[in-house]
Amino acid sequence: MKLLFHFLCFLPLSSLAFAADKPHLAFVVGTHHYSPQVSMPLLAKEMEKFGFRTTVVMPEGDPEKKETVPWTPGIEVLDDADVAVFFMRFLTIGDAQWAPIERYIESGKPVVAFRTSTHAFIYPKDHPRFSWNDDFGEKLQGTAYRVHMSGETECALVEKHSKHPILTGVAEGPFISPGTLYLTDLEAGCVPLVFGTGSTGKAGIREGGFGTMYLQKDEADILAWAWEKNAFGARAFATSFGHVGDFAVPQITRIIVNGIHWAAGKDVPAADAEVSTWVIADPRKKKRK
Repeated sequence: MKLLFHFLCFLPLSSLAFAADKPHLAFVVGTHHYSPQVSMPLLAKEMEKFGFRTTVVMPEGDPEKKETVPWTPGIEVLDDADVAVFFMRFLTIGDAQWAPIERYIESGKPVVAFRTSTHAFIYPKDHPRFSWNDDFGEKLQGTAYRVHMSGETECALVEKHSKHPILTGVAEGPFISPGTLYLTDLEAGCVPLVFGTGSTGKAGIREGGFGTMYLQKDEADILAWAWEKNAFGARAFATSFGHVGDFAVPQITRIIVNGIHWAAGKDVPAADAEVSTWVIADPRKKKRK
């Protein structure tokens, strides 16, 4: 121990501060839907290239609708995180695993959330955390889940906010997300960055556990947005991107990398900075023989 102390004493202060200067991103994988157990580790490695420290909290098996999720490392990693990156769906975790999430939320630290995280929890009506089924989306990210379309989504940047830092280096012109369009109901103060159009197949009334609504054959809505101050005083970047195919689209991966930087309060990469893309197999699509 004395030897280590003497060694540290002779290190330059810049070296001692090196790790502290790197914001810690904690990626919480809380579903296997859309394969974030594959995409989030790849994204974490990408963010390390840009000077972040990362930890990916990974479940053993599909964690949905389980009271205890075997996460490795434990969800307590959030206590040491500077930015939480959530990709979760339909969790019913108990008090012990909820507590670190609640502590993080109430800390007012930045939040990044992908796709199904608008419906991260599915507690029954008589559960004391039932309100979090909507609040985790609405109050933390800017919208609760409403409904989604079918088929791919045609995307474009919101021209009014084209100078927002998150859109730095994003090529102009339309692009395609292979994921379905999610409809939103954004809170006041959310800045829309990307919008898209998707199809329901046919117009009509849609009834389900998330409400009843009339949908047109084609709908348009926001796919990515920035929220300077959510209900807990935190910066939030949220998006319905997250389909495995999205990570092969240069515009989408650039928006995601920029969004994490912005949420963390860091300058986004220069417009000419290289951002990786990945082709990830969709396990839901069975190979034809």
